[in-house]
Amino acid sequence: SRLLARALRCRNILYMLTAAPLAARSAIALCSLAAAGRGHLGVVIRAANLTDPGDCEALCCVRKPVEFVVEQGSKGFLGQVAVLEPEVARRRRVQARLGSAIRDKARVLIAADAGAAELAVIGTVDCVALPAGKGRRAMGPELPQRLLIRNLWVAEAFRRQGIGRRLMDAAEELAAEMHIEFLSLDVLADNEPARRLYEGLGFTDLEPPPVPVPNWLRGALSLGKALAPPGVTAEGSTEMRPM
Repeated sequence: SRLLARALRCRNILYMLTAAPLAARSAIALCSLAAAGRGHLGVVIRAANLTDPGDCEALCCVRKPVEFVVEQGSKGFLGQVAVLEPEVARRRRVQARLGSAIRDKARVLIAADAGAAELAVIGTVDCVALPAGKGRRAMGPELPQRLLIRNLWVAEAFRRQGIGRRLMDAAEELAAEMHIEFLSLDVLADNEPARRLYEGLGFTDLEPPPVPVPNWLRGALSLGKALAPPGVTAEGSTEMRPM
């Protein structure tokens, strides 16, 4: 009876996924996967293709607008509702949510459940290559060429399962592929869970205060991590590769 109940539940989930529009299907998939306890299944980490409409739509489903763009259904002057051509509506939806990533030539890494019938993003992180120079603050230290990590996000139902750490590990691998040996990121000082994650991965404060300062007073922190050069282990010894 337990197997029958599970089969019926899976059938209902598949019905909802095929009957709903793409944006709604992604939301249904996340809820259904969490309810079915599927967080233990394999999670795929890969780079998103920002020229692929499917990847862009899947990312738009989990990202809030960060730029003001008149989108389909937006209310304008005197309450007029914007009605756009489908392709125009799609481009503006992408611009509102992914415009900064596209402009900055960010490499967006996504985490997706390998067991999902369609792409349902459960985690993302943006990686932006920056030249050597100052960081967020003009008075801060000089930094080497680096990979800026930003917008790390994991769906609430899938947190505390190591997905954020896996995304960060993938960002390190990306940096190595790009021959970049330093990572940097900004985090709110009072965001304890995020700080624990980053500090556990080896990130340190780039601008430590000379005296103890309350977190609420510091605001955002700039953290950094130097990566071992290719072929060198974290302990500093040369890695022996098989011939």
